[in-house]
Amino acid sequence: MKLIFSKNEQLEISVELHDGENSKEFNYVDMVKHLIHIKRLDSAEVIGEFSEAEKASIDSMVTHINSEVAGFYIEDAE
Repeated sequence: MKLIFSKNEQLEISVELHDGENSKEFNYVDMVKHLIHIKRLDSAEVIGEFSEAEKASIDSMVTHINSEVAGFYIEDAE
């Protein structure tokens, strides 16, 4: 699953969850359910005019989420 960030002409940002076949509006519960099952997010996709700083921030967030989830499962296995 990956997050898709879109920015429209009014500079409003929306986020969707994409599971390879379907996209739907982002919500935390669905993301957490996915992380419990799959244990990671794929790299995010950005659509629209995002600055390099915004793109780097999104990438950093996904990396941090994946790191925390991986750490949780490593600690759980011990």
